[in-house]
Amino acid sequence: MRNPFPLALVALLASASVSGQPVSVVPTSQTDVEVAAGANALRDVALWVNPDGGSSLIFTAYDSVNSGLVTYGLNGDRLELEADGPTRGLAVHDGFPLAGGNQTLLLSAQAGRVMAYRLSTLASDRVQPIGPVAFDVSGSGLQSVALYRSAASGRFYAFRASERFIDQFELSGADGGVSGTQVRSIDTRVGTAFGTIAGLTADEDTGSLFAMVSGQGLLRFGAEPDAGSEGRVVAAADGGQLSTTIGRVGLYRAGSSEGYLIAADRDANAFVVFERRSLAFIGAFRVASNADAGIRDAVDGPLALSVTSLPVGATFPDGLFIAHDSVAGPENLKLVSWPAVANAFDPPLRIDTRQDTDGGTDGGTGRDAGPVVGGPEPLPSNPITIPDDGDGCSCASASVPATALLGLLALAMTGRRRRRS
Repeated sequence: MRNPFPLALVALLASASVSGQPVSVVPTSQTDVEVAAGANALRDVALWVNPDGGSSLIFTAYDSVNSGLVTYGLNGDRLELEADGPTRGLAVHDGFPLAGGNQTLLLSAQAGRVMAYRLSTLASDRVQPIGPVAFDVSGSGLQSVALYRSAASGRFYAFRASERFIDQFELSGADGGVSGTQVRSIDTRVGTAFGTIAGLTADEDTGSLFAMVSGQGLLRFGAEPDAGSEGRVVAAADGGQLSTTIGRVGLYRAGSSEGYLIAADRDANAFVVFERRSLAFIGAFRVASNADAGIRDAVDGPLALSVTSLPVGATFPDGLFIAHDSVAGPENLKLVSWPAVANAFDPPLRIDTRQDTDGGTDGGTGRDAGPVVGGPEPLPSNPITIPDDGDGCSCASASVPATALLGLLALAMTGRRRRRS
């Protein structure tokens, strides 16, 4: 009998190509268009989940002289505009010690400064300016900012990205303003390759900092100030798992340090999912149109995103994903329930509204970091690798190449046994 291995190989490769295609999810609503900002001006989005169960807020950064920091409600209506000039990056964090009391801190990265705001429960003045952050090291051409509270020390830090460099500052709000003292500078260049930093996110559970860098891909660094500057490439922007044109990255935080990293892939019009602990590639999804909800176009060319596992009002009790749509008409944000994303995969992704690791002793803010469990491994001699920590993978499925290789190995062994008999 003819060995069926070549035919099976073709079938397996074909099925791998099909199963590797992005899945599709449907949004439930979208935001209004910020007319004053002009076309292709939206640069970032941040979601604040009200820990008291009140109205949560969506913050957007517009790189436009006519706009800046714009606040939306979950129904998509614009609530407030802080016309502080072109804004490129956003970060928000509860529990920042400001002049003796804990406040929700919002940072916006602009061309040559970072503005600080505090959130208020006032219906007419939700975002209240504190002023520019007084960094002891100046910066220019800022593209992104991230906030991080150390699980080891409880101290707050800000990461500020400019071109290919990430500067880390310890923050203080003791005098009622916000100031930052530099503790580290990271050069994101890997070998001779470097590019502009497109986005940052910090994982407080694992003590990791993730950066999306154009021309390189998704990189991981240690987030603690003594972690050094050595990083590791999680996924290269080479047309494989990530296209060559990429956007920002977000973190879906589940209990026990489980969850997912989600990266915006502009060329693929999709969002790429990686397992949070092992950093294994899971797959990708696209956000489709929804004519029944008045959403006539799908998400194209996404630059920004935001995601949370926390309940967000009655509409999104199991978490929320926010996708930036930059093409096909005026750009906006499309809101998708997290179960719609999770259940689009086979098997489904994790749905977990827990973020605490010690019973929620953070006072109900959902920002309990828990213990630091590891950090970035040293950069290998071949930097384009997919790290695998090997502990507690919560990924929904193995990557397509791994599945295909296992199947090919089984067929090969079967063929060898038949030839020997």
